[in-house]
Amino acid sequence: MVNERNLEGLSVLIVGCGSIGKRHARVLTQLGVSDLRACDPIAEQREALKAQGANVKVYESIEAGLRDKPDAVFICTPPWMHVPQAMQAISAGAHVFSEKPLSDSLDGVAELEALARDENKKVMVGLCFRYHAGLVKAKRFVDEGRVGRVVSVRALMGEHLPDVRPDYRTLFSAQKTGAFDLMHDIDLAIWFAKQAVKRTHSVFGTFSDIGITAPDVVELLMEFEDRCVATVHLDFFQRPRRRQIEIIGTQGVVMVEFAKWEGCTVSLFESAKGEWVSEEMITERDDMFRAEDREFLQAIGEDKPIACPLAEARKSLEVVLKAQNAN
Repeated sequence: MVNERNLEGLSVLIVGCGSIGKRHARVLTQLGVSDLRACDPIAEQREALKAQGANVKVYESIEAGLRDKPDAVFICTPPWMHVPQAMQAISAGAHVFSEKPLSDSLDGVAELEALARDENKKVMVGLCFRYHAGLVKAKRFVDEGRVGRVVSVRALMGEHLPDVRPDYRTLFSAQKTGAFDLMHDIDLAIWFAKQAVKRTHSVFGTFSDIGITAPDVVELLMEFEDRCVATVHLDFFQRPRRRQIEIIGTQGVVMVEFAKWEGCTVSLFESAKGEWVSEEMITERDDMFRAEDREFLQAIGEDKPIACPLAEARKSLEVVLKAQNAN
C-alpha cells in the first residue's frame, strides 16, 4: 500500500472511461485512493465505470473535472488527445499520468516538458511492461552483467485482434495506428539496449485478412549508437497469441516468454556456467498496473522520482514516427 500519511486526501481524476480507464479505476481503488473521479463525454462509459463498484464522482468533460482541482489526473483517452489534456491538467495544478503512447506526434511534447518543469509537476507515462515481474527480473540480469554487453535484442508480439476485441473495427488502433499500437515491445527493446537509437528501418502494411485499414504487421529494425541492434515484430492477426523477448549478449542470453497474463518463463544462459536456467513465474495482468500506479502515487505523496517520465516515453514515440514516415 502507498503511505497513507503522505497521500491522505489525495484526489485522482481519470479522463476517459474506456477499458484502460476502468482498469486504472479498479487498481487505484485497490491502492487505497478514496477520492476517485472520472470524466467521459459518453454517458454509457461513465455508467459502466461506476458499475464496477468504485465510489467515483463522474463528470461529462475534462473541463468540469478540472474545475474541482484534482491532485492528479490519469489520461486514458486516444493518443492524439494526451498532450493537450496533460497540459490542461498541469495548468489546473495537477500531476499527470498519461497512458501510452505519449502522443501520435511530437507536436506539443517539448512545450509539455517545459510546462511540467516550470509548474514543478510530475508526469509519468504508462510503460507498464517495465513493471512486469518477468521483465524486471530479466532487466536485473542484464544490469548485473550476467550476459555481458548487450549486442542484440529480439522482440515479438502478435495476437488475433478480433479474438481480443470483438468490436475491433471501432478501435482507434484498427483505424489509425494498427500494430504500432503494440509499441510496448519497441520500448522494451530500447529499455534493454540502454542507449540511443541511431537508425530505424521498417516494413509495415495491411497483409492479413482481419479487415482493418491500418497496418496489421510491422517489422522494425533499430541500430543503436554502440554496437547493438534490435528487431521487433508486431502483428494483429496471428494465433496463438505470442509475446517474447530475447536479449543476446557477449557472455550469454536471457529470454522472457509471456504470452499469457497468468504466468511467464524467464530463461538465462551464462557462458561461464554453460547451461540454461529457467524459472516459471506466476503473474496477474493487474500486477504491473498496480506497480506503476503505486510508483506514481508515491512520487506525488513522497516526492520520489519517476522511472518512466516524458523523456523515456519520447524515445519509443520517435522510433514509431520515424518508422511510419520512412515509407
